[in-house]
Amino acid sequence: MSEKKYDAIIIGGGHNGLVCANILAKKNKKVLVCEARENCGGMVNHEIINYVPSIPNSVSQSIGGLNLKYNSKSTIALSESGKHIRLIGNQHLDHATIAKFSTQDADRYLEFHDKMSQFSKALGKFMLDSPPRIMNNSFSDYAKLFKLGLNVRMLGKKRFNEFARMIGLNIADELEDNFESTLLQGLIAHDSVLGSNLGPRSPGSLINLLYRMAVHGYSLFGGIYEMDGGSETFISALLDKCSKNNVEIKTSAVVKQCLIEDDMAVGVELNNGEKFFAKTVVSNADPRSTYLCLLGAQNLDTDVKRKINHHRSKGRVAKLSLQLNKMPEFNDCDDTDLNSRMVISPSIDYIEENFNPSKFDKLSSEPVLEICLKKDSNNNSSLDIQVQYAPYKVNGGWENIKNDYVNSIVKIISKYSSNIESCIENKTFITPDDIEQNYHVSGGHWHHGEIQIDQLFMLRPIPGAAQYKTHLDGLYLCGAGAHPGGGMHGISGKNAAKVVLGDL
Repeated sequence: MSEKKYDAIIIGGGHNGLVCANILAKKNKKVLVCEARENCGGMVNHEIINYVPSIPNSVSQSIGGLNLKYNSKSTIALSESGKHIRLIGNQHLDHATIAKFSTQDADRYLEFHDKMSQFSKALGKFMLDSPPRIMNNSFSDYAKLFKLGLNVRMLGKKRFNEFARMIGLNIADELEDNFESTLLQGLIAHDSVLGSNLGPRSPGSLINLLYRMAVHGYSLFGGIYEMDGGSETFISALLDKCSKNNVEIKTSAVVKQCLIEDDMAVGVELNNGEKFFAKTVVSNADPRSTYLCLLGAQNLDTDVKRKINHHRSKGRVAKLSLQLNKMPEFNDCDDTDLNSRMVISPSIDYIEENFNPSKFDKLSSEPVLEICLKKDSNNNSSLDIQVQYAPYKVNGGWENIKNDYVNSIVKIISKYSSNIESCIENKTFITPDDIEQNYHVSGGHWHHGEIQIDQLFMLRPIPGAAQYKTHLDGLYLCGAGAHPGGGMHGISGKNAAKVVLGDL
């Protein structure tokens, strides 16, 4: 075998891979990053992302600090009648806003927000470290389980019982029990299913909301930002750190396979035949790609193949960008509203009626939308629209129905902005299939796999690979498919680096 050149090779230069690379390099490890695309960053770019959370302090500090600036964004639930609900993430100010529609809803909103915030904090603390191995008879694993149980138990007896009751439930029942306003119900339900293959009435949609809140500052509508300079600023900052930490980066370097000797990962082979060797290999690719492509089914036992083949990672979100020649006028909205996160999701039933056809890889003509007004460096404006329940491998094929579907989206927006069609200069539509092809993500799934109870925590991505170690010695996972999951936070990369350092 050739002499090992690196301590670690990172497959994929997305944000988690770059976080992991920097942490390892800061500990004087020699690190190589192999990125398939021409540029690092993966899906962290303006084509895909509308809004971001703030990067956790634990991630920023682990790589020596990041100087990033954020612009806070409010949320507006659009109503055809013009009676929009505007929320900024401040409980008390939002209480006053909701009270204009219903004093009962306003009071219950405070109670609901407080409860969900406490639940998300209990789970959020668990996100910042590798999850325990069940039945491992390890003191550290028992300590992690005890800490998780203590975090939940500290909620108090009443809240603990409520948490245990709710954790596997759907969000629709909870919202309908608490609120009269269908528009408020629809807005919260939207954030509960965004990016997932769940409807509001699907079991587990409530925990999807808790995960989102844990990432966005434990708040329903706070912690939502645009980053100064765009989300690419985060990648630029990570690349600057890589340069200072002497991380070697190869772009346009497609990894063909992991090199395996004596049942251990010892390096990678690129498509061009180049081989690089290392003590450890860390995959920022999604779990299905890592197991079935980089390792190959021939190197997996039957049980592992079965688990990874059942891993759910079909994307359900598309992205439409409308380049504008003038600013659209939305009904009863001012400039502040246009710079808010605008959501078209008028009720739980509206979302559910969108979700139902997507279960059969079909489309609804009235999709759920999140709209973001953007301006580029030349001050050109666009509306960037996330479209929920746009299935991977849609029936009929995207190329055959894409134009008609885009027109249906514009038609929906025209109910809220009568002049939208006259404002459109050009249209760009990115489907989950495009994401799979262009970003090398199986199924085109934002999170590299569903955020559901059986694919979370010590079960993410599959049993036996939940602590960043795969079923092959020397091969680790550090991407969104690993614990805790997707989102622009870098926690997976940080946690994985800690595990790798413990083994090097």
